[in-house]
Amino acid sequence: MNGDGSPAASEASGSDEVRDLLARIEMAESTEAPMLVQLLARTPELQQAQGATALRTARALSVHGGPQLLSIAGELAARAHRDGQAGAGVVFAECADKMSLLSGRPQQFGTVVTRHLGDLVLAPIDGTVDDEARARVGLPTLTHRLTEIDRRNRELARERAAEGGLPPGQRICRVWRDLSPEFLAAELDADPAGCWNDGDELTFVCRSDAAGVLPGPVIELPMWRVGKGDDSDLWALSVRIERLPEAVIGYGFWPLDDAGSLLGGQRGPVPHRFRGPEAPAELPSHRGDELQGTTQVHTVDSTSLRSKRKATVYLPPQHTASERLPVLYATDGNMTGPYIRRLDAGITNGTVPRFVLVAAHAAPMGGYGNERAMEYLPGLDNDRFDRHQRFFVEELTAWAEQFLGVSDDRNQRGVFGASDGGGHALTVGHMHRDKFGHVMAYSTGMPPNERMDWNSAEAPFVHLCAGTLEGGFHQATEAWAAWLHFAKSPHEWTERVCGHDLIQWIEELPRAIARAWG
Repeated sequence: MNGDGSPAASEASGSDEVRDLLARIEMAESTEAPMLVQLLARTPELQQAQGATALRTARALSVHGGPQLLSIAGELAARAHRDGQAGAGVVFAECADKMSLLSGRPQQFGTVVTRHLGDLVLAPIDGTVDDEARARVGLPTLTHRLTEIDRRNRELARERAAEGGLPPGQRICRVWRDLSPEFLAAELDADPAGCWNDGDELTFVCRSDAAGVLPGPVIELPMWRVGKGDDSDLWALSVRIERLPEAVIGYGFWPLDDAGSLLGGQRGPVPHRFRGPEAPAELPSHRGDELQGTTQVHTVDSTSLRSKRKATVYLPPQHTASERLPVLYATDGNMTGPYIRRLDAGITNGTVPRFVLVAAHAAPMGGYGNERAMEYLPGLDNDRFDRHQRFFVEELTAWAEQFLGVSDDRNQRGVFGASDGGGHALTVGHMHRDKFGHVMAYSTGMPPNERMDWNSAEAPFVHLCAGTLEGGFHQATEAWAAWLHFAKSPHEWTERVCGHDLIQWIEELPRAIARAWG
């Protein structure tokens, strides 16, 4: 048949339609390309594309089509690769890696590079693809890939050092001024803590025989080896930080393995602290043998949790149950030591009012999933959350009032938590506003729900705090501050130059307690 309805004519028409759309996509503005790609994806003849057309289509779908088209793009790229099209194997590998990462799994080939604090970072790799398989699809070795990323990061760090300032939207970035090993070694000898600032730049230096070093927990950028010979164990990192003179940053030098992961998979100690000249004054802290008050660990029977749960209690000096003191109910009671040392010192010197701390311990480790988050945050496991709410709001408070003599007056009761515990404190304050007059919520990662019924006339006073270097935790906490501001609900919002770091929480809690009950 030679008419318009012949198979040959139909095939040519379909092929022409695909090629026409590809040409339009390749010439289109970035705002127009996604719409054209959707048309391309719905073209019936697309599945018959071969060779160069299949490769061009795969590129268009993978670049402009969104996650839902990656599988089609990968199939077309694989077909083009079998047809011998140069570059098709790389497109196939990129599609496979993107699909893996979008499904929550590590990538296989190592094609996806992300950014962390301005540095280029290779997304996690599962190790199932070796260099021979990479070569078959046209990719370099993994070592070559990592070397190129490191080279580019050093170029970027030198450029930032020369330009000054921070990249748009960033509060921290790596800089590099090619400091000599001799200079760094001398500075480290003079200050074994290995940290100093020059204006808005902070430099860390340490010695380590590990494959890599991370100055955690706030500035999680790997350090660079700078020494040779006798100084081959010398590592350094320089970062530029917005409002550095106001910063308080805890740090330790954590060893990394050959893959760049924490050695043994464990976060290390945080023995050091940088405090800028304009940072909040350091609060006094008592050592364990200096405490004037009393710390106790109790076991509370819980019908709701169907188990026993530990609670750490702090009682101020000369406490008696007849005082009916204000009480702060908290989560993460297994981490209260640093808080108690500062609270006790504040009560002793009169800057913190007398009160009682009752802090329930987090769920024991080793269960199914993140049991702490399941108990603290709504929406993850409704049954687990509801049972913990009953324990925390009803059983724990009744126990404390019976055995510790704490106040049952709403205005003398508060709830505290940090991180997921901050989300818990806000949830308790909202759901049980008749029982708690103060909520102290630090660095929550849970933003307010715009559909939430928040009655400012009945709401507790909310004390918020977060650090500028916390990313999403800062954003969510700041969103709460904005929400409460527009709702005309009583609150206090403190922004510190810190990371997701215990130091800001233990220094802000005494101030919040003084604000609440001083």
